Amino acid sequence: MSTAPNDRPRLLLFRWTRPGLPAFLNRHLDEHVQTLGHFFDVRVIDRDCDYGAECDAFEPALSVFESGVYAGERRIRNTGSRPDIPKLGFLHSDAYDLARAVFLSDMERWGVADFFTNSVSMAEYTPEIADRLFVWPNAVDPAVFRRYPGAKNIPVLFTGSQERHYPWRNAVGRVLSQRFATMTMPHYGWGSGAGRTVHGAEYARLLSASVFVPACGSMSRDLVRKHLEIPAAGACLVAEDTPALAAFGFVDMENCVLGGPAEIADKLDVLFADPDRLEGIVRAGHDLAHTRHVQASRSQVLEWLQLTARRTPGQRIIQAGPAGSLMLAPAGQRPAAFSVGGRDRGFLAAGWRSLDGQDLDGARREFLKCLNFYFIPEAITGLAFTELASGNAQTARDWTTQALTDTFTDRNAPDPDPVLWATHIRTLLCSGEHGQAQAAAGRFPELRHSELDRIRRALGVPFTGTAPARASICPPPVRSDEQWEQELAKQLQACGTASGPASRLPPLQLINQRVRRRLRWQLRTGPVKEVRLRLSPIKQKLLGDDWSRTITDLVRREGLDEAVQFGAPANDRSQRALRRGLDLNPSLPPLTIVTSGQTPRTETHGNRVLAYVADPAAVAGATDFLAGCSLVIINGTSEPEGYRLLAELTAGNRLVLLAHEPLLGRIMLSGAAGPSQPGAGLDRPVTTGRTR
Repeated sequence: MSTAPNDRPRLLLFRWTRPGLPAFLNRHLDEHVQTLGHFFDVRVIDRDCDYGAECDAFEPALSVFESGVYAGERRIRNTGSRPDIPKLGFLHSDAYDLARAVFLSDMERWGVADFFTNSVSMAEYTPEIADRLFVWPNAVDPAVFRRYPGAKNIPVLFTGSQERHYPWRNAVGRVLSQRFATMTMPHYGWGSGAGRTVHGAEYARLLSASVFVPACGSMSRDLVRKHLEIPAAGACLVAEDTPALAAFGFVDMENCVLGGPAEIADKLDVLFADPDRLEGIVRAGHDLAHTRHVQASRSQVLEWLQLTARRTPGQRIIQAGPAGSLMLAPAGQRPAAFSVGGRDRGFLAAGWRSLDGQDLDGARREFLKCLNFYFIPEAITGLAFTELASGNAQTARDWTTQALTDTFTDRNAPDPDPVLWATHIRTLLCSGEHGQAQAAAGRFPELRHSELDRIRRALGVPFTGTAPARASICPPPVRSDEQWEQELAKQLQACGTASGPASRLPPLQLINQRVRRRLRWQLRTGPVKEVRLRLSPIKQKLLGDDWSRTITDLVRREGLDEAVQFGAPANDRSQRALRRGLDLNPSLPPLTIVTSGQTPRTETHGNRVLAYVADPAAVAGATDFLAGCSLVIINGTSEPEGYRLLAELTAGNRLVLLAHEPLLGRIMLSGAAGPSQPGAGLDRPVTTGRTR
């Protein structure tokens, strides 16, 4: 093992990141190198290079190849040289991101078989690599994240994104902001505006000046930096109670505050009233972070290197839980799978169950719920299979094309995920495009997977690649060969192509269809896509206003079971915004229309219901129903009936103001006010399976 003069082994880190990353992301990248520096003499290679030459010059004991969400142009030659130097891949990505496929493509090309990741959720989200994936958990720099002198003058601090894939953060923010004085730091994104993002010591001082700071691991329920930085800086961590946090030693009301929004608000009340108990929790959280979760404790990469040198042919390396050390075990031993219970994973499983049960509408809804969190490739596979079973080959093809466009243009991948590619070939075949399907099956001959091998076999396309099967990030459920063939036959029949590969459309119609497809592809890629992106904000301003955008943003992000509209449907901005928000909401809540003289059949008790009042006259006799809703949006408050309704709902703080435009006579109210309404409205996490 090659070592530096200080006896630390040498490590070459090959990393090619996109240019123009904001400072806070570059700091995260630097922290990875800083953590490795506790155990290795690290040299970073971020340029086009020859692998053998770099190894000969530095003589590393280990080479680490990073790829994932921030990967830029990456060119490295001769990676097959120096087989005496062990290789590791560092998967730098969220557990649900398409960047996982880019990483796996890079690793296969560079001859890397074992991987590390910061994501505790990654093995559950990418099970085909779970047996060779190890967690190198996030950590804190104790010199930066520590207690700073000064008063704690921020009762509750909110930081981070409020996008849809943070459902717990959005729900708890709504509740706590109505119960306590809060400070919110805007999320400036990852573009030019991100330079305003507070990071480093300035961010640590902000945390240290706060009493409570919520943190969310997204719908994947991961462990993120904030979960460790907050207690390390001397603030009280507030978070969702997840298996990931339990694995890292967090215990409710001992070293943090855990739970759903309603119960957390009550717990904060208790702790604000008992400063000594609060200080004990803060101290315990601080000690946990500085004892177990600093950079110097993250030795997993070094452990892997040491165990690799000692491992015999009958042994394998396993990890004792996501926060644990690595060890040798018999080759046949498999550690127990660690599950974080990601919210979207349940929707995916339900979608495939519905598809197997021929409930195509139900399957479509479950997969769309996943996409309402984020563009999740696993849901794209499910939707494509669902649309093919429904006879909608073009819709299925549009889904796979969208994912492939992201793969090739936005991610700059040299080849696609094998299952995504196999599914795209399937959509071509079911569209009657037998020739295109055969041509696509012949591309990427070194790309292998059981799904891809099967579709090639069905098309009579030989596959002569010698590479082993590549793992996929979006595999369908396991099928026997017979089940697979039956499923394809049913899809072909549903799409009208079972009797032969050629389409029955007249030649002119076929030409027009292909022209339209080519046009759709061009609209998704290249300069046209850039123009569409630049015009999008202008389009939003022309077709909407601040109020309608607020409706969409609020409705799409909050946990809801159902929605009720009082008054006739219309095509005005507000109602379009309402329908768009419901379509984007991960729960896909159904919308019921109630006209004048009708009584809502929806039950608000135990449900999270949105009430949209288009016509106050239609609400006659339903005031108590509105008072039990999670969200109420009222139009026409400048008219007598609308004003009477508003006055009745706000009397005695039954509902709390969210937004108001008095001159235009419209208002938004929340039922998540506090103890006077325990269990009402937005203060419960998303657990429903109810759909449209």
